[in-house]
Amino acid sequence: MSAVDDLRPIFQPKTIAVIGASRSHLKMGHETLLNTLVGGFKGKVYPVNPEVTEIMGLRTYPSVLSIDEEVDLALIVVPAKLVPKVMMECAKKGVKGAIVISAGFSEVGEEGRKLEENVISIAKAAGIRVVGPNTMGYKSPVDNIDASFVFGMANPGRVALISQSGALCIGMIHYANAEKIGLSRIISVGNKADVDDADLIEYLEQDDKSDVIAMYIEGIRDGRKFLKTAKKAKKPIVAIKAGRTEGGAAAAMTHTGSLSGYDQIYNSAFKQARIQRAYDVEELFDCARALAYQPPARNKRVGIVTNGGGAGIMLTDWVEDFKLKVPPLKEKTKEDLLKILPEISVPRNPVDVIGDAGFYRYWAAGNALLNDPNIDMLIMTCVHGGYARPREYAGAVLKLTREKRSLRKPIISCWVGGVEIEEVVEDLKTNNIPVYPSVRRAARAAKALYDEGRRVGITKSKH
Repeated sequence: MSAVDDLRPIFQPKTIAVIGASRSHLKMGHETLLNTLVGGFKGKVYPVNPEVTEIMGLRTYPSVLSIDEEVDLALIVVPAKLVPKVMMECAKKGVKGAIVISAGFSEVGEEGRKLEENVISIAKAAGIRVVGPNTMGYKSPVDNIDASFVFGMANPGRVALISQSGALCIGMIHYANAEKIGLSRIISVGNKADVDDADLIEYLEQDDKSDVIAMYIEGIRDGRKFLKTAKKAKKPIVAIKAGRTEGGAAAAMTHTGSLSGYDQIYNSAFKQARIQRAYDVEELFDCARALAYQPPARNKRVGIVTNGGGAGIMLTDWVEDFKLKVPPLKEKTKEDLLKILPEISVPRNPVDVIGDAGFYRYWAAGNALLNDPNIDMLIMTCVHGGYARPREYAGAVLKLTREKRSLRKPIISCWVGGVEIEEVVEDLKTNNIPVYPSVRRAARAAKALYDEGRRVGITKSKH
């Protein structure tokens, strides 16, 4: 079977056994069972604990072997030394997939590594695919599955998230929620003793609920397999590769037992596979947001509309720093702009609509640039100068996005202001408009869309 078939019982289970379920609020087995129930899982949940007969109103079972029905997914939350015994019982039961939340394996040294190898050998012999060990678990807001011990669920959306760090993974969920970036599947892979990044890319490639794959990586065990799978991927991949420095690599080794490797090798591999590299969580989600909700750019020519000349200049600098272009406009576009701009404004790119610009001037200027054959994507920038109502700017961006969808030209929003305009920015985020609070981040998002255009082969001749 393919990785897609192998992993379906883990990520789309009909039955879940929580092995190590507990009545104690102080134990991960309690939180794992609680999350599974609170998350709204529509299938059956079987708590496994040989010492009690009931937890949270559910009958418990002394072992997975006592469960009458088939078990798709085993969530294993017992001390590391007990995991081999539990995995043998799962093998005998015919469990299809397992997530080993328990820690104390290769990340703690040689003894843990041997224990991990033993667990995986048992699982492989039985045909059980394993996520982990040493993992936060798995969450899916689009399927109401919370197979993890950590509280917190993402809002549903189109970005799939893979993380080698459990704590960072939950932090990224809360970050995405604050930024109104919806997620489809959140997979904490831990030590990657069995299921690895390549398997997950292959699985997510066929997932109709995910459009972008975002990754936090500390190390990759099978570089050839990863490169081959990533090259074949049709969906965009954005990745943070941590452990770039000597100190960071040493930290990765003690965190998830990963051999981080030389950073230049990863850089080369990412370029070969057309994976977009990010260097922090902010950049990861800035790129993922743009890629999930805007079409790829046909080329590198950026049109800019701004109500502040300084913002337009800085944005132009950053756009060109990212090897994109801010080209001259066609004469027809200049003529159209002259009809709507104040006399003190020059019809050139970037277009300065002046600080008192309201809805119509913003919309008309953006419309003119989107219709210009010299422009491949548009960045609408607003400095909160106190002259015009911020909501008029947001309304212009939303109207352009709806009206010009058929042009397949990306529209990015950039807002320079404070907390008083957050409500307006929320409107854009809620409508899945990529909006950024700095010109550098907006330019980086434009670069991501240009790189995606090159990856999928829609980029036209050079300009």
